[in-house]
Amino acid sequence: MGTIAGARSGPAREVPGPDAESAVLERELTEAVLAGAARSDVLHALARATDRQVRLLSAEGAPLATTDGGAGVSAAVADGVLADATGPVVDTLDGLRATALPVRAGTTVTGVLLTLGPGGPRVRALAGAAVTALLIDAVRSGDGPGEVSSRHSPADVIAALRAGTVSSSVCAAARELGIDPQRPPAGAVLHYDGSHLRAWSTALAWLEHPVQQEGRTAWTVVPDESVLVRLQNRLRFMTGDDCADLVVAASGSHTDSLLGTADSFTEAERLLGLARTRRVPLLTFDRCGVVQALLPLPRARLEAYAEAHLGPVRHRPELMVTLRAWLAERGSRQSVSQQLHLHRNSVGYRVRQIKHLLGTDPLLPAASAELHLALAALDLIAADDRRLHGDDEPESRRR
Repeated sequence: MGTIAGARSGPAREVPGPDAESAVLERELTEAVLAGAARSDVLHALARATDRQVRLLSAEGAPLATTDGGAGVSAAVADGVLADATGPVVDTLDGLRATALPVRAGTTVTGVLLTLGPGGPRVRALAGAAVTALLIDAVRSGDGPGEVSSRHSPADVIAALRAGTVSSSVCAAARELGIDPQRPPAGAVLHYDGSHLRAWSTALAWLEHPVQQEGRTAWTVVPDESVLVRLQNRLRFMTGDDCADLVVAASGSHTDSLLGTADSFTEAERLLGLARTRRVPLLTFDRCGVVQALLPLPRARLEAYAEAHLGPVRHRPELMVTLRAWLAERGSRQSVSQQLHLHRNSVGYRVRQIKHLLGTDPLLPAASAELHLALAALDLIAADDRRLHGDDEPESRRR
């Protein structure tokens, strides 16, 4: 096929740094593979981007595809790379130095990626951008990944962290997975609302993060929001869905110990339910606003607050939807009219009813803050109901 976009010869595009450049390259390589590009196309594109010769090796160190026809590495060196034991620089069997990167997905590996010559942060970041595309190619071509055995599977570790049953053996297994007990990551959860369920399961199996899956929902851990966004994007690419909001993601807060990760997972699950209720693709603890104050509260407290501030209109669906729109549009009758497909006079009539029943103007600063919080409490209640009742129906069927 032709040159993959983003790795063309000629003047380089200006980007703020290696992370931004690698993010662009990852997206373009992944899209190219999904469109039919082969692993050789990925390697040649990576070679142009890094200005290095590139080799893809099997888990045993034998060359699978190269841009220079060169050799691989010994089996011992390949084992060391896959175990993260030898560092990024290795010697090939034909006497060259190379930067090595494992092509892995959780505890499964499909090979080793080499970039010849001196490395550096930029080269390592660009090489990492090719991993997703190479994993997709391996799945598509039916290459069998090698398995790394462990007393606790990655799913076992995530299940233990969710339940708060963290033993010494779980801690040891977590360390093997790159989870630092001294700096615990946040609990995260992803939900799939698309129709390609087999592709969803396959994509989860090929993530480089430990994952526990139950149907359309998957749990993992992330150090920060950027990693969660990256996982979300990879899953979108690998499921092949066009609609960007079919993979919904949420994460909880960071805690002081692995035991506290159970609370983080609970927060993430509540925020996922809230994200699905509000139809937003991503919601994290750090960016959920006043909802942070509501997350620790039991249902009874949420119910009491919502009833106190929304009681007279709470069971009037037409007034509730109007109130939400009126607050969101800051009192623009025209915007609310367009959003709800109502005549402007109908909007005005409903707003007068709301003011009368609540005994206040919803747009007054104090009233607006209270109503926003009460609506968020209702959304959390609805999200909890969905989670506790095991409602797994795709959001697309609700629209």
